[in-house]
Amino acid sequence: MEFRTTTKDFREKPGEVEDIVKRFSEAICKELEGLVVSVVWFGSAVRGGFAPGKRSLRDDVLFGSDIDILIVFDDMINVLTPEVVTAYRVVTEKTAAKISKRLHITSMPVTKFWDYSLKGDPILINMLRDGTAMFDKGCFGMAQKLLGSKGITPTNEIVWIYLARGPMSVSNANWNMKQAVLDLYWAVVDAAHAALLHYGIVPDTPDHLIPLMKHHLVGKGIMDKRYVSVVSEFMNTGKILMSGEVNKVSGDHYDRYRKEAEEFLHVVKELIATK
Repeated sequence: MEFRTTTKDFREKPGEVEDIVKRFSEAICKELEGLVVSVVWFGSAVRGGFAPGKRSLRDDVLFGSDIDILIVFDDMINVLTPEVVTAYRVVTEKTAAKISKRLHITSMPVTKFWDYSLKGDPILINMLRDGTAMFDKGCFGMAQKLLGSKGITPTNEIVWIYLARGPMSVSNANWNMKQAVLDLYWAVVDAAHAALLHYGIVPDTPDHLIPLMKHHLVGKGIMDKRYVSVVSEFMNTGKILMSGEVNKVSGDHYDRYRKEAEEFLHVVKELIATK
C-alpha cells in the first residue's frame, strides 16, 4: 500500500531568508513610521545553524527554524498608552503573518535596549554580536561599536540577576518532576478504572479501586495480583504528593514509576483487547 506524502524537503534559495527579512523591515517601518528605531535580524539564520524545514503540499514551510527579528521602538518621544501598545502588537503580528509564518518577533523599547546593553545582559550581547540591522537610526550600530570597543561589559547587577534565577529554575525542575509523577498517578488510576469498567464494575471513588480489583480481577484470575500492588503504591504516592507531605521526587524514582505505569497500561490494554 502506498501513502501520499504530505511534506517534502525544502531548501531556501540563496538570499531568500534575507529577502523575507528585508520585506518585513520595509513593511513594518512603513506601517509604524516614526516609532521604529531598529529592525535587527539575529539568531540561527545569521549564525549559520538555520534549519530550512519542510514544505507542505499546501506550500507552507513547516518544522524549520524561526527567523528571529528584534524591533527596537521609541518610547522616549512617543507616548506609549495601552491603546498604542495594543495597536503596535496587532500591526506587528499582521505584518509578520503577511510576509512569512516563520518570522519570530521580539520587541523592545529603546530605553530597555540601552538599559540591558549597558548592564551587559548576555542575551542582548548575543544579539549585538550576531545581529544584522536591516533598518537602524543609529541605536543598534552604536551599541555594536560599544561592544566591540569593550564599552559594554557585564555588570555586577546583571551577574546577580542571572545567579538569582538559579534557585527558581531548580525549584521549577523539582515542581515539574513532581507533576510528572502525578501525571503517571492519573494514568494508572484511569487505567485501573478502565479495567473495572470493562467488566461492568463502576468504582464510586478511587479509594474503592484496590478492593474492587482484588475481588473482581485478581480473585477471578483476570489480573496478576502484582498489579494491584502497583496501583496501591501509586495511590499512596499520589496522596502524599497532593497533600504536600513530599515536594521532591528523585529522577530514579520517576524512572521506576514511569516503567511501572507503562507496563500497567500495556497490561490493561491487552486485557481489554483480548476479551
